[in-house]
Amino acid sequence: MFTNARLDRRQFLGSSAMGLFVAALPSSGFAQEAIRLDRFMVLSRFATGHDRLDADVGAGLLQGLRVEHDGFDADAQALERRMAEAPDVETLSAALRDDPLRETLLAIIHAWYSGAVAEGSDATVYAFDKALMYRPALDAVPIPTYALNGPDWWTATPPALADMPAF
Repeated sequence: MFTNARLDRRQFLGSSAMGLFVAALPSSGFAQEAIRLDRFMVLSRFATGHDRLDADVGAGLLQGLRVEHDGFDADAQALERRMAEAPDVETLSAALRDDPLRETLLAIIHAWYSGAVAEGSDATVYAFDKALMYRPALDAVPIPTYALNGPDWWTATPPALADMPAF
């Protein structure tokens, strides 16, 4: 069956080079259809009406939306095309009233405002203190938390110690 099972150096190098070449080609599956983070952020800014959105939170939400919603990338790309036809999110939402893409638009808005993609007690939270639902009243109402100094208080630089009194 296999008369010459050994590879000489040229055959080995040739097959290795071919393998690397094939691996470097873009696949026809998920990688080619995936919406990039920068495009997702543009779509998110349009959907939420907020210009300053955290890209790290966006990366988490994008990954969560992909896991939670089958075909999210294709729907997001379709929303991008429809977004170009609408002056604002209200007009787009009205135009999508009977379209399944409206659910994708609402899922993006829900994710940014709640900080989570799924609902229920086992939902992953991607943003708590950066969730958009807290922004309108942030100057007057603190973000609810059981932490004494607010959410993520341990990440801030502690205040400098005062000079010791001299006696």
